[in-house]
Amino acid sequence: MNVYILDADVNKYRPIYYTNEDDIVEFKRQFDGTSMKGRWMAQERFAFVPRRLPKGDTPGLNTHIPVFSSKAVNVLADLLEPSGELLPITCSAESYFVFNVTRVIDALDEGNCELKLFDDGDIMDIVRFAFFPKRLEQTTVFKVPQCVLTDVFVTDPFVERVKAAGLKGFTFRLVWSSE
Repeated sequence: MNVYILDADVNKYRPIYYTNEDDIVEFKRQFDGTSMKGRWMAQERFAFVPRRLPKGDTPGLNTHIPVFSSKAVNVLADLLEPSGELLPITCSAESYFVFNVTRVIDALDEGNCELKLFDDGDIMDIVRFAFFPKRLEQTTVFKVPQCVLTDVFVTDPFVERVKAAGLKGFTFRLVWSSE
């Protein structure tokens, strides 16, 4: 089993940005692993960064919050739906989906991780990841409580589906392998 951090290739594909800089911090805090059903309204506060790059199927948002094209959602829906919520947004008059990961699994094996800690003992950064593989069985997309506002993790079935479908703009940084 391999675990990757999901990201977007903003060097080869055009990223998007949140246009209301005044509340970007509050926007990001909503993605804390809890459901937003009933309080999410389709957002029109996104625009493409004006760069001469092609549009990908996961335009980077620079917030650790995945964004997917309709094509990506069609290809990945069965892997995404058990792990979170697809929330509609409009970006430059085009429909996209922000993915709110609600599957938060206490799978980080802190005893075998290399951690940078704050003075109070809280985790500042995870230099080397380790996971409990049994806790990740049948999981394709997830977060861990130790970094619920940042990293989104995926496993091999997700990566394989993206590659097989030829989806553009995805990057996967391998952070742990059980082998």
